[in-house]
Amino acid sequence: MEPLSASDPRTLGDIALRGRLGAGGMGQVYSGETQDGDRVAVKTLKSAVADRDDLRERFDREVAAMRMVQGPATAALLAASPPDADPQWLAMEYVPGLTLRDYVDRNGPLSSNDAMALGLVLARALTDIHDAALLHRDLKPRNVILGPDGPCVIDFGLVAIGGVVGELTATHAMLGTPLCMAPEQAEDAKSVGPAADIYALGATLTFAVTGHFPIERKTPNALLAALVTGVAPDLTRVPEELRPLVTALLSRTPADRPELPDVRAKLTEMLAGFGQSPGAARIRLAHTTYVAGPDDGDDAPVPMSASLVLEQRPHHPPAPSGSSAPTPLVAAVAERLRRGYDRGAPLPAR
Repeated sequence: MEPLSASDPRTLGDIALRGRLGAGGMGQVYSGETQDGDRVAVKTLKSAVADRDDLRERFDREVAAMRMVQGPATAALLAASPPDADPQWLAMEYVPGLTLRDYVDRNGPLSSNDAMALGLVLARALTDIHDAALLHRDLKPRNVILGPDGPCVIDFGLVAIGGVVGELTATHAMLGTPLCMAPEQAEDAKSVGPAADIYALGATLTFAVTGHFPIERKTPNALLAALVTGVAPDLTRVPEELRPLVTALLSRTPADRPELPDVRAKLTEMLAGFGQSPGAARIRLAHTTYVAGPDDGDDAPVPMSASLVLEQRPHHPPAPSGSSAPTPLVAAVAERLRRGYDRGAPLPAR
């Protein structure tokens, strides 16, 4: 986190800004603190671009999408600015940790069973998104945070609402990230459906277990050309046990890609072969991949033994045999899971 500059606001709504987390073409992302002392991430729309209809629409879509999706694998919207605010802003749950891209770049690929757990969490996130009649359209390693409660999908800036995907193409800008983009999205961004997100899931898993993307070229134009001409993805380094599923996810024809319930069922079956339930696998993945920053404090991960990992479930872990109450370690894990899964509080009106 970097200090605030002289030109940065000190408060937005009732949120005190504490520093800069990052920046993009649309605006700045700040670390903020609510009046209750909760840490949040605050994303703003630069005043300089607020009069651009495409970027304002994109920002409004992100706010609307985050209102529509609340689940254990997506960052929750906590508040948003009124329509006449300058700058426009939204406050979301702060998820500490590295992005999947940064983690793999620093530490190398995930193991097969950790990648299975990652795939199951991401498939759950996409299920929540699609059930809300949305398309994400930009799932990629940089949009997955490996937090203390497990992976979390962020950035709904390219979301399509209600299956309407054409409005944001007015500027002729490429929408999405070519390294994770489905062939049909590269050919015609206006005609993509849920299967494009499933392709992106396959591309993200490929990166997670190999450190490279299914199709790579030296320039974006060469990459797009490879996508639309049907170049086969390079899956030679994908572990054998994952290769059939990843191959299916990356099928060139959208109709040939598996549906999300089938993806989740297959990954659950594969994890069972490692002796893990979905909840246990998520805990193990979080314990393996979460990297605490210098100011994360209580967000540091709870240490867990392998035997404990195999016994946990998403909601109410049973007390150990012969004990009338959970041990402090089990109670700590249960509380962390409760915080990670219960995100149903009503949202403030925009």
